[in-house]
Amino acid sequence: MKLPDAQQIFRKSLQYIINVLVIYIIMVLAIGLVRTLYGITAFLNGQAIGLSFNSVVTDILTFLVIIELFRSFIEYFEAHRFRLHTMVNPAIVFVIRELIVKLYGQESIPWQTLMAFGFVILCLGAVRALAVHFTPEEDKTEDSSA
Repeated sequence: MKLPDAQQIFRKSLQYIINVLVIYIIMVLAIGLVRTLYGITAFLNGQAIGLSFNSVVTDILTFLVIIELFRSFIEYFEAHRFRLHTMVNPAIVFVIRELIVKLYGQESIPWQTLMAFGFVILCLGAVRALAVHFTPEEDKTEDSSA
């Protein structure tokens, strides 16, 4: 009887761990969706429309950031490596979320803050565009077949 080598044991155990993590991610997304939908009760309970709207918008945007982050994790599980453009996507969504939350939460935002947000979004967009443009050839063939 031949015993499995260390690499086979590692790959098999890694596959089981990834399957458990994917199930966990699905559960977290489902709980997050229920929590986000639960925010509708703020409208029904007579809370001020502006306050409850800010809360609902913040919850939805946070949920979108979590979805993007989990999507990049799933991409890692499939490709077994990190791709730069899939890691920049959650960062872009997070920065835009923060900008929108600041816009909803404050009466006025200093122009320096808006310029900083614009610069960060511009830089992240440039990094993402360059990462997609200079993708290795094996990634381009995988992306076109999927």
